[in-house]
Order: sequence, then C-alpha cells, then structure tokens
Amino acid sequence: MKTVLLLTVVMCISVLSVSQAYGEDKPQAGPTQTAAPAPAPVPGPAFKTGKQQMFQPVSMDPALVRQSMQARSEYDDLNRRIMARQTKLYEENAQIKELQTQLRDLQKKIDKLMAEDEELNTLKKKFASITPEFPMGSRKGFSTNAMPFSIGR
Repeated sequence: MKTVLLLTVVMCISVLSVSQAYGEDKPQAGPTQTAAPAPAPVPGPAFKTGKQQMFQPVSMDPALVRQSMQARSEYDDLNRRIMARQTKLYEENAQIKELQTQLRDLQKKIDKLMAEDEELNTLKKKFASITPEFPMGSRKGFSTNAMPFSIGR
C-alpha cells in the first residue's frame, strides 16, 4: 500500500511540474512598455524552441526520488518473482500442463469454426485491405512480437 501511495504522489508531482512547465508565461518584473497590442499569434511549429523548453528539469526532494526508485525496484523485483513462479508452475504442475493441452485443443476447434464463417472472413479481408502495415518492435513485458490479441489467427 505504501508503494502505491508513493507512486501516486510521485506521479502527481510530475504532472504538476509538467503542467507548470507548459503553462502560460508569467509576467516578468521590469519596465513595462505601452506599445500597441501584440498581433495575433501566427501558427507555428508544435514544439517551441524559444522561451519554453520542451523538457524542463524537475527539482525534487532527493529523499522522495530515493523512495520512488526504491518502490520501483521493489515493484520490478516482485514482478520478476511472480513471472518466475508462474513459469515454474506451468513447467512443473501436471494438472496445469493437462489443462493447458485441453485449452489448446479447444482453441483449435474454436479457430476452425471461426474460419468457416464467410461473413467473418469477408470482414477480416476488408479490414486487412485498409489497415496499414506497422513494423512491430519488441515491447517490454512481451516475450515475442506477436500482438496480445491476434486479429487473424
């Protein structure tokens, strides 16, 4: 619970610091000029390179940064341990292996029935014809480049 609270606080601080960085420019103290009003802004690039920097350093309390890093480390460690335990159970537990085999067999039957549906096949072909090809890079947390939910099994 502490970890979740700490991560929430860190995220709130980050959001606030970013929102201040992209907020309106604060008026600067100094001589004011009584010139004509400024002309309407001209559309320009999305990322300014003038007064505002795209990414501004966030000054945070070192203790808070340390706590955040420690919480992230604990989170990553627990995630690795969970994945290792699940892998071990899949490899060693006979009942899980048997159920997994049954699941694969049932999925093959489902896939066969789905492949026989003409309307679904027509929709998939239409979808594939208008879908651009995106290169798939490896993503963190996935052991393969396969999409989590395959469209055309």
